[in-house]
Amino acid sequence: MLSKLSEYPKTIATAVGAAGCVAAGLYLYTKSRTDEEFSLDECSAMPMKTSALKFPEITGADKANHFSSRQKKMKELPDEYFYIPKSKKEGDEKDKKSDDHCLENNPIQILKTKIAKVDHVRDYVKNLKWRENRFQRSMASRIDKGTPKGRIYGSYTNDNDVVLFDIVRGDKSKTEAMGFRRAGARKHICWDAKQVCACIVTCGGLCPGLNVVINEIVEVLYFEYGVDKIYGVKGGYRGLMKGGYGFTKLDPKAVCGINLQGGTILWSSRGGLSPNSSEAEVEEVFQKLDTIGCNMLFIIGGDGTHRGAYRLYQHAKKSHRKMCIAGVPKTIDNDLGVIDSSFGFNTAVEQATKAIFSAVTEATCNKPNGVGIVKLMGRHAGYIACHATLASRQVDMCLINEDPFLENNGPEAVGNYIEEAVSRKGHAVIVVAEGAGSTYLKKLRQKQAEEEHHENKKDASGNEALASPCEFLIDYLKKHFKSKGKPVTIKYHDPSYMIRSVPANASDNVLCVVLAQNAVHGAMAGYTGFTSGIVNNRSVMIPMPVIMATSPSFLNPKGRTWSRVLAATQQPVSKGLHGFMQSS
Repeated sequence: MLSKLSEYPKTIATAVGAAGCVAAGLYLYTKSRTDEEFSLDECSAMPMKTSALKFPEITGADKANHFSSRQKKMKELPDEYFYIPKSKKEGDEKDKKSDDHCLENNPIQILKTKIAKVDHVRDYVKNLKWRENRFQRSMASRIDKGTPKGRIYGSYTNDNDVVLFDIVRGDKSKTEAMGFRRAGARKHICWDAKQVCACIVTCGGLCPGLNVVINEIVEVLYFEYGVDKIYGVKGGYRGLMKGGYGFTKLDPKAVCGINLQGGTILWSSRGGLSPNSSEAEVEEVFQKLDTIGCNMLFIIGGDGTHRGAYRLYQHAKKSHRKMCIAGVPKTIDNDLGVIDSSFGFNTAVEQATKAIFSAVTEATCNKPNGVGIVKLMGRHAGYIACHATLASRQVDMCLINEDPFLENNGPEAVGNYIEEAVSRKGHAVIVVAEGAGSTYLKKLRQKQAEEEHHENKKDASGNEALASPCEFLIDYLKKHFKSKGKPVTIKYHDPSYMIRSVPANASDNVLCVVLAQNAVHGAMAGYTGFTSGIVNNRSVMIPMPVIMATSPSFLNPKGRTWSRVLAATQQPVSKGLHGFMQSS
């Protein structure tokens, strides 16, 4: 199937640039046009100037066809709209100076595509019975003598459709590409709705949008696939352990309106199941699920949750159970690999921005020398701090774990810059990710422990408790300003739990709906051991091992986002990055 790819290297390049999503095996599928569809032939003779391109008015039935698919219309544009890079046998003077010669062939070629393998129950369960996928209860169905006659809207997703992962290509790009199987409703499914017993479990910390995902999973199962037996697991993985919290019956009435609430109606917890759990503990979970006959499990959680889910999948596969296990990625810190963004992240940034505005008001109105400090979630990843800083445009310094500013520059660099900012505009605001300066503070704490002859503090799990960067900065800034003979008024804001317990905003609501729908579509089609994600703004099924191998992810301190933050705050560059920033 993939051998066809080598026949179309140049065409593939155009498809990648224009669409970013190519059919697997990459058949380069183009739907044939009908006489009723709008044609651009009359524009084909126009010179290639954007301002000269004019389109006749489209009305009536033509409008529906014209706007039916952006990708389809891109593929139908005449050649005048594009160019194919030409080779240079010898570089000109500019090329020689920049040492950037064009390749002899088209620099954008894909000759081989590696597609992430999503497991299917047919891999280990024999004699599956396949049936046509039809709406079961939706009012959008056409009914003929009480029998659903297929779908009214949209179309089915072809099993061979693939979304490319590495869509940014250049003259130094390899001719290989990676892709994920596209998510969506399949034409055929391997489940009888009457035999399905689905369970939903939410794990880990709270996150805006959990209830939206629960709501959508229930409604898609019930209305589109006709599933009646749907349960929620109370209290995360701990609810599936011995002496757990049990199950609660779910249906559209039970979840009506929960999308307007923060938190999760199923409760949540940390722990209970991990990659280190024993076989006895995993078997205990299945015994609990067997009490209600569960054969379809939807798990909503982050990195650790997916590792636990994969243990369940491995056990089901080993015992040849016909059971589908699907994940929906959830991390408010946005630190899961591969995916564009996790649901709840945009809401968290929005709420964090409000906290920054509050800090600006406090710092501006409280004299003398007002300083606002905002602590945001991000123990190891500073995405919330960075995006909130960019969104607010009111921050003078942003500190994250990925950039060891305190270790490289010392706290005196913070004090000097904040003093300068206050003297320049009368106030200053600092945004601090909760894990910022962890290396510096750990060394400081160890030194103090040695001097005071006591051990470092441990948390309830036995992990070394991190020192609070905000407490350290508050204490240091007070001493710094005092040493300069200047008073300072510091106002500290910690909205950590406020930003994660609120309902999801509009964009996260939509994202939750898409992720939940495709988790159900994949499971009903028989796919298992995958999580539903968005890659390059397209819905895909990501194998759990891929999520596990690439998570947690971290913000690149040499990347564009951090460069934008430095440009917005005008703060000093960390000494460890100074050479990079200068050269770039």
